[in-house]
Order: sequence, then structure tokens, then C-alpha cells
Amino acid sequence: MANYISYSSAGHHLKDSGAIGVNGRQENHETISFRDMVNAELIKLGRTVVRDKDTETLGQYLGRINPTDKDVVVEPHFNAFNGKASGVEVLIADNANERSKAMAKELCDGYARIMGIPNRGVKTESQSARGKLGLMRKKGAVCLPELCFIDNPSDMAAYDRNKVNLACFTAQVMNKYDLN
Repeated sequence: MANYISYSSAGHHLKDSGAIGVNGRQENHETISFRDMVNAELIKLGRTVVRDKDTETLGQYLGRINPTDKDVVVEPHFNAFNGKASGVEVLIADNANERSKAMAKELCDGYARIMGIPNRGVKTESQSARGKLGLMRKKGAVCLPELCFIDNPSDMAAYDRNKVNLACFTAQVMNKYDLN
């Protein structure tokens, strides 16, 4: 029997809060919760899930995983800016393969539709605030969704209303683009 592996991580561990948003909400808590919902759906689809540990740094996680060209690697995050910026965007490598581009576009379009927030589009890592993202060095279809703005009350209300649907959608898209 084939081993269907999906790589789904939270992006921030318990000692790295990430962005702080509406009512003190921490990105790490939000991404850990979302990752767990996505992973539960992936398991229902028959996938073996490799995930980051809640105490593991990104460097430790990236050093531990070894996805193949057929695998999918997704790491959701939340954006933050000024409390007014809104929308979803999905980041890909500067030299992303076609599967990464297609998966990122499908996720971005779907998230915007499900939440009813602006679609800020697919962007390359060099267009991100960080410039380079370690996750993008991994093989397979790889992307980093910025689900919405954690410091925007309307975005977070849309996320809260739809997070279960977003997690199911994410798992379905990951399953679609995994070639195993």
C-alpha cells in the first residue's frame, strides 16, 4: 500500500508567538489550532501527516522533514500590518514549480471566496516582508498561506465563522496536489 504523506505545519511554536492581533490573539495559537484541524481532515482522507511539534523551531522542523517531489508542504500563517489591511495571500518560492503555483492560486481564491475577504493574490517569497523563506527550499508543491490579517477585526471574524470550512478546503486541496 502506498504511503500518502502530507506535510502540514503551524509556522510558529509555543515560544514564538508570531503576530499579535485582535484582543491579544497570538498567531502561534491560531496556526497550531488551524494546523490540527487541517491534519484531522487529511487523516480522514487517508493521509499520513508529518507535522511540526509545538515546541519545535522552524529550523528543527525543516531539518527533520524530507518531502519528495510528489509531496505537498503547506504552512499557514496570519498576516499583520496596521489593523486595517485585509485579505488573503499565498506565498510561493521565487522559482516555484507549476504545482506550487496552481495549488497556491486555488488556495488563495478559495480562502477569499469562503471568508468573503479581498484576494491579495499569490506572491513570491521575495515579495514578502522576509524576502526569503526557508520552507521554500523544500521539494514538492510548497506554499505558505497568509489566511487573513490577525490584527483586522473583520478578517478575524470572517476567519472565526469559517475556520472549519477553511480547514476542510485546505485538506482537500492538499490531497488534490499530492501525487503519491
